[in-house]
Amino acid sequence: MYIKNIKLKNFRNYRDLDLDFDRSRNVIIGENAQGKTNLIESIYLCAFSRSFRTRSAADMVMIGEKSASVSVEVFSDDLDKNISISLNDRGGKMIKKDGVVLRRTADLLNNLVVVVFSPEDLRIVKDGPEKRRDFINREMSQLRPSYYNLLKDYNSVLREKNALLKEGPESKNIDMLDIYDLQMAKYGIQIIRARRKFISRLSEIAGGIHSRISGGTEEMRIQYKENTDDQVLQDTIFLQREKELRLGHAIAGPHRDDMEFYINGMNARNYGSQGQQRTIALSLKLAEIKIAKEMLGENPVLILDDVLSEFDLKRQSFLFNEIEDVQQFLTSAEVNRQLIENMDEGWVFQVKNGIARRVTGDLSEIYTGGGSGEVENRK
Repeated sequence: MYIKNIKLKNFRNYRDLDLDFDRSRNVIIGENAQGKTNLIESIYLCAFSRSFRTRSAADMVMIGEKSASVSVEVFSDDLDKNISISLNDRGGKMIKKDGVVLRRTADLLNNLVVVVFSPEDLRIVKDGPEKRRDFINREMSQLRPSYYNLLKDYNSVLREKNALLKEGPESKNIDMLDIYDLQMAKYGIQIIRARRKFISRLSEIAGGIHSRISGGTEEMRIQYKENTDDQVLQDTIFLQREKELRLGHAIAGPHRDDMEFYINGMNARNYGSQGQQRTIALSLKLAEIKIAKEMLGENPVLILDDVLSEFDLKRQSFLFNEIEDVQQFLTSAEVNRQLIENMDEGWVFQVKNGIARRVTGDLSEIYTGGGSGEVENRK
């Protein structure tokens, strides 16, 4: 799949943008705070129905305006589809696909599948378990909306249970814990089994990619660390009742799961070098693309948000050579001249003060800040 066009109206610092994209590579150049990340955010919004920067839809509306909108034309399986999202300054949001209102986020997922690689992802090995759970849940949810619904149901029960646990053993509703525990076990067992399958495949593919990047000198594998085995989840939850009441929150279930990375048998979080940890992150993202194609029958869209500068030339070259038939969006504050000049195909854009322009003809201006070759795609 690929994005043919995007339209923004009063979105962040974009007053009125109408931009076509190349189906292969789109390099977006601009200084900080000019709108590069805003453009990427709008694409992400149309894939996930939420931003990766804020929880409030109102934050994405241009200051001083009452509403904003984002619309993307997506080409998928030989079919065109339009995804549009309207926002207002009160935090309201309306999602449409081909003009039809979607009532559930799950109905949007899978229509535009994106793999996002940002500098934050480079810390996935070193960061805490919540970061890795977010990674698993985000990727699985957009590939399998049924998983998203499972996770939503589980988290809803978890919130209600935690609220009751905080009231303590004297709560008049204490008997509800039995019902919550049964529901958590029901949803939790399915979540654990789905994650186990996904991480097993992720480890297989990412391990092979990591081996190629390292020249065959390193073997990388991923291990799913289950808080509680699915076979005994229900019993474990019941047995933790007294402790959970004492602590005031649920401690057993997939909301406490994690995954660990190993290089040549050694835990990469404790013993891996920065270069090895970054190679793991790169391998994960490339593996995501392959898994998405396996599950969807087509490639997702890849977003590289200001991440190329974090890699050495070897890893940059591997990244570009490994990716085939995938639409890419690359943002950068600094232009790698060799990268631009060696591009076989793709378009280059400049972003400044909420205006995005495609650069055509002589590309030397993007190194000097000139503007003689710009073709404005703002309408």
